[in-house]
Amino acid sequence: MASIDNNWQTSMPGDWQVRRVVETGSTNSDLFAQAESGAPHHSALLADFQTAGRGRLDRTWQAKAGANLLLSLLFRDSHVDVAQCQRRVAVGAVRACRKFLDTDSLAMQPVKLKWPNDLLLAGTKFGGMLSVADQTQSFVVVGIGVNIGWAPETAAKLADVSRDPSLSPLTFLAELLRQTSELEKTSDENLHELYLADLATLHRLVRVELTDSRVVVGRAIAVNQDGRLIVQTDERLLTIETGDVVHLRDAVGE
Repeated sequence: MASIDNNWQTSMPGDWQVRRVVETGSTNSDLFAQAESGAPHHSALLADFQTAGRGRLDRTWQAKAGANLLLSLLFRDSHVDVAQCQRRVAVGAVRACRKFLDTDSLAMQPVKLKWPNDLLLAGTKFGGMLSVADQTQSFVVVGIGVNIGWAPETAAKLADVSRDPSLSPLTFLAELLRQTSELEKTSDENLHELYLADLATLHRLVRVELTDSRVVVGRAIAVNQDGRLIVQTDERLLTIETGDVVHLRDAVGE
């Protein structure tokens, strides 16, 4: 596994230790194994290409080599609450994206989150996250993929609306790490409020496809501190740990 260029390494904010590889199966799997072998807090693994990248529910996540951000981040010790770690990276990613958009672009192409782990650009997915923790909860690995310079036909990419059409994954990475480090100084309560402010799912009419094939339709009224979605249906209040969310339009339109 090759280290990144030293000149680029020194440009990374804070105490992040980033390693870059040309190709790997999965940055999450690799960094998880490194964490089990003692890799320190704020280790990060960046890949130009993944051959076995996976999203939530074991879905494939692939991208054109070198075009997008394919990254995993390691959090240890007091930083290991899974929901909080993913929330921190999610809000950091939204803030990083907004740094590269001008005011007009932000008004027309808002960057938001969709529960549980998607990044949206004007309502279209352009990124996602997947978090894994060890059995003893001594560390968490947060994987994130962001379409920077390439996207499939059904998705969006940041370069299309960036002030800099040549925006690179490395430039975006530096800003993401900077924003994530700043958010580590924020209390859990304040971070949760920041997350809710960026969440497009909140207060929306949604359809949730659960892992047991059931489908729930209702209004997303909250996300609790554990990251579970609270949905009010016609019959009852449901707390949902995981599922696929589709944003629906109200009868009067939104």
